[in-house]
Amino acid sequence: MSRFRFIHCSDLHIDSPFKNLDGVDAAMRDRLRAATQQAFANIVTLALKEKVDAVIIAGDVFDGEDKSLQAQFRFKRELERLTGAGIPAFIAHGNHDPLSSWSETLNWPAGVHVFPGNAVASIPVEREGQVVATIYGISYAKKEVLDNLVPLFSKIDPAVPAVGVLHTNVGGDKNHDNYAPCKLEDLRGVAVDYWALGHIHAPQVLRDAHPAVVYSGNPQARHFKEGGEKGCYLVTLAKGQAPDIVFHAVDTVRYVRTVLDVTGCDTWNAVAAAIQDACRKQLAAIGERDLVVEWTLTGRTLRHGDLQDTKQLAELRDEVLTEFEGGAQSVWMELESNTSGYYDLDALRQGKDFIADVIAHYDGVLDADDPGEWQKVLEPVFGERGGRLPPPDADTLKAWIAQARDVTLDHLMPDED
Repeated sequence: MSRFRFIHCSDLHIDSPFKNLDGVDAAMRDRLRAATQQAFANIVTLALKEKVDAVIIAGDVFDGEDKSLQAQFRFKRELERLTGAGIPAFIAHGNHDPLSSWSETLNWPAGVHVFPGNAVASIPVEREGQVVATIYGISYAKKEVLDNLVPLFSKIDPAVPAVGVLHTNVGGDKNHDNYAPCKLEDLRGVAVDYWALGHIHAPQVLRDAHPAVVYSGNPQARHFKEGGEKGCYLVTLAKGQAPDIVFHAVDTVRYVRTVLDVTGCDTWNAVAAAIQDACRKQLAAIGERDLVVEWTLTGRTLRHGDLQDTKQLAELRDEVLTEFEGGAQSVWMELESNTSGYYDLDALRQGKDFIADVIAHYDGVLDADDPGEWQKVLEPVFGERGGRLPPPDADTLKAWIAQARDVTLDHLMPDED
């Protein structure tokens, strides 16, 4: 039985700026800037190694209309590596790189197929003169496509494996703009074997067969919300069988957001050593990649009060980073502190002094089933009455109140250092 093997990737966002990283040194900045391009180069290398039949890119090759000419040339060179080995590439454009903004100043190699924006195109894939699959796809003609495009996929040839390529928001994911919205039921109603989807940046298999419905996610994170493994899927299709879908990490910079317990680290040396050791473990876990990590420090330490000072946190970060200068893997980090002092809340509650009264006041709020009174106090900041941020849920609000209690105690309790 003929098998069709391909790589499904999407949301390359080449030339995308990295966000929310202040004070990054020049060397790390260069690595971050090149990471999205290098991730696609890694995809091409994987395709050549696996000798796949095709590479499918489901939208958002570039991050926006202001893509640099250098980035376009580099993308073209990677496509030439593919097509030079006889591997065709299929590209659907999304909301970040709609056809209306697509540069015509470069000629793409023969074997690169760009889907049109006015209709679904069907393109056969041949191997040794035989059609082994048909790729169906459509691009965004403009940035904001608000119509469901799935009904445009019709007349699917049942004789060979069929792949549908679409940049879409399935089920109204609120973390992404609701472009080309559709439901999973819509996709199930089309006789393709595999839906190669783009737009959602987290890799996920919504349905594993008949048809498979898959988001590859973006191959390189650009901020902490996109942390974790990033890559593409290597897919093997055979008509009438469930596809083999294997994830391959191709990112060159791994973003990690995690916590580190520094309980008992009562000197600056001890805190710095704990962070350095944790970084070394992270580096060992991510292979040869560079690391961007956000540590939230927790636990009880005599350095708790100092760790609330943003200037001292920044100085601590800079000292920790000296450990990794000149290494094969670059490291950048952000530090946040959610530590506590050594005070014993249960013992303090038993007192008959002002501190016990303060704790009792906080306990009354935290023990309430509905912190509605506090939510009313915060209405000018949150919610529909002129607020700029979404209102916190009850659990988040209680966590903030507990943090406020600890800050209050920091100022009331004598220094135990």
